[in-house]
Amino acid sequence: MDQRKPVDGLRTRRRLLKQAAGGALGIYAVGALAACGDSDSSGGSSSDDGKLASSLNALCWEGYTDKAFVSDFTKKTGVKINSTFIGSNDELIAKLRGSPGQYDLISPSSDTTNLLIDEDQVQPINIDNVPNAKTTFEFFRTAPNVNVDGELYGIPMCWGFIPLIYDETKVETKPDSWEALWDPAYADQVSVWQDIALIWTTGLLLGFEDVYNLDDDQLTEIKDKLIEQKSNIRKYWTSAGELTNLFANGEVSIGMSFGGLTVTQLRAQGKKVSEIVPKEGATSWFDNWMIPKSSTKASTAEAFLNHIQTPKAQKQIAAVTGYGITNKNAIDLVPKDYAEAYRLDNPDFISELDYWKPVPRRQQYLDVLNAVVAA
Repeated sequence: MDQRKPVDGLRTRRRLLKQAAGGALGIYAVGALAACGDSDSSGGSSSDDGKLASSLNALCWEGYTDKAFVSDFTKKTGVKINSTFIGSNDELIAKLRGSPGQYDLISPSSDTTNLLIDEDQVQPINIDNVPNAKTTFEFFRTAPNVNVDGELYGIPMCWGFIPLIYDETKVETKPDSWEALWDPAYADQVSVWQDIALIWTTGLLLGFEDVYNLDDDQLTEIKDKLIEQKSNIRKYWTSAGELTNLFANGEVSIGMSFGGLTVTQLRAQGKKVSEIVPKEGATSWFDNWMIPKSSTKASTAEAFLNHIQTPKAQKQIAAVTGYGITNKNAIDLVPKDYAEAYRLDNPDFISELDYWKPVPRRQQYLDVLNAVVAA
């Protein structure tokens, strides 16, 4: 199911991201989006037995079930959302396999969705039961990561980039390269993500064109480079909230971010932090809500998915997470600088980014990551 484009297109897409984002990432703060009286058509879906279930169990990224946009759904439907947060897509896969039947919603990223579809672990979604999703950007409805053999398996949550984050009060010169994370000036002040994305990002720094298809020699070079970084590492983070705390407590001054959520949370605390896309580029991601094959609450899950695609919920998602919204029905509701940073007026920008893709040799990548952390 690997739908990779030719490698010669990667350079162009990464350059597109750098030109668009530059230093403009992380410009949003919680509370920046004032409440408004836009219409909300989130109700109306019935459960599989004619009634909505009393609860849904979600296995998802932190921030994806925030009360800012979930509380309205619970108030209107009585459905409670129980959340289990993940720190990586590999953790999501492990939890889903280890507890079949426990989860009703999951939020895998674009490198993982085809794996779940191929293994028959998720069920198709009837978009007629999620009418608000009909106005998502076309890319998210047609991407081969979720649209397979004419069936739709995912409703988008949000999207973004993997940027470099730094504390403006401690980093005197604005960094422009991932190499800054190896600068001896930041010994014991760096935090990077303990995730396969660290392998991809280091591959970009080393100039590898297709970071999703690295050979053994390239992986060895990445491992050696990351081991060189160990003296700078304060902690490998596993959740966006953990990275937020590391910056908030003054433990780190620079690192690798998931983009959006951490800088939004820190700025809400009055911290002077910024996120940038370095000159080597950055990988991009989009996450989708999917319904596990074993869930018996598909209709209730679809009701929730319909809710998060309302204009009001989309606006709240932008405010809470700082990530890119997925529905064009909310473009006029978000701040102008947010819309400009994510190029919401240009659907081609969204569709041409270098999104995470399936990695045929994923275990070899994870072996390198584990070896680095253990070194």
